Amino acid sequence: MKSRRAWLWIGLGAAAAGLHFGLGKDSALAEKFFSRGLYAGWRWAWDHTLGLSPIPWLYVCVAALLAAGAAKLYGRIRRPRPKTSRAPIKTFGRAILRIAAWAGGLVFFFYVLWGYNYNRIGLEKQLGLAIPPMDTAALAAEASWASQLSVESRASVPGATAEVLEKSALPKSMETDIRKALAPVLREAGYPAPGRVRIRPFIPGGWMMRFSGTGIYIPYFGEGYTADNLLPFEKPFTMAHEMVHGYGITDEGEANFLAFLACAASAAPAIRYSGYAAYWSYAAGELSRAEFKALWEGLPEGMRADFLAAQENAARYRGVLEKLSRKVYANYLKSQGIDEGLRSYSRFIGLVAAWAKKTKAFR
Repeated sequence: MKSRRAWLWIGLGAAAAGLHFGLGKDSALAEKFFSRGLYAGWRWAWDHTLGLSPIPWLYVCVAALLAAGAAKLYGRIRRPRPKTSRAPIKTFGRAILRIAAWAGGLVFFFYVLWGYNYNRIGLEKQLGLAIPPMDTAALAAEASWASQLSVESRASVPGATAEVLEKSALPKSMETDIRKALAPVLREAGYPAPGRVRIRPFIPGGWMMRFSGTGIYIPYFGEGYTADNLLPFEKPFTMAHEMVHGYGITDEGEANFLAFLACAASAAPAIRYSGYAAYWSYAAGELSRAEFKALWEGLPEGMRADFLAAQENAARYRGVLEKLSRKVYANYLKSQGIDEGLRSYSRFIGLVAAWAKKTKAFR
């Protein structure tokens, strides 16, 4: 890479990051011109062109990089470069410059393709929600309410038994069903829902889960991925969460909130169950051991089987990588202005409670 081009990418990356930090949180400029302007236009254009690819773009990119690397290695073997007397320090300097240029390019495209959504006005302000204080009694009430709806939804799933829910319980058109349920939810909340965000299975899913991930949205490819190793009842909510990210909502708690509303609005009982079960898990997880035990014992065998299987499945992938990735991601969220870090995921309990109070929904 030529030095001038390398410095250009470094400069573009620095400028993109500088603009992000300069705009700050709750930026009306980012909301109007990027989230509802440039990003909405890009979202529609991508989803109706390259986004129609039947092959996930992550795999296309990986295959292209491997092919390019193999071709370069083959070329060097066939035509070895003549030895040069370049000083080691100069060679090292060129390598550092090349790495910095690639990093600058990644940062630049990250913000231009999606990242400035971190600067948009928060959902609470957009919807005028007042989150009520969530003490132990309130959390227990939320978990109790969610368990009732979970039981009703699971009982409506064709073929559901007291055993772990099978893959056959999920609708074959699950991605489309979730998208159809999510779009009206976004519009009701005042957000545009252009295009048709794709959510693909990540195979092998165990690798994603080893890095403490169940799903991810990758801005460079314009699509999200969910770990293929997730249990069937976990997949709809996780897919909906990543799809919300694809529509420009970056905050994890807000993505959980909108994903929950989409699952709850779905006509498919398995998708509804996934949303209610996820909400129960978050609300009950905030309680003391004794309070959790009381709620747990009140669950039917089928739900307990699902949760125990999910716990066992997740335990298979815990380790050093999982702990390290959690710390890295927590720091990443904080660097993007989400001060709660990983705690932002649980914020959606208060958002659901506030939404229910304002709209009289669910209760």
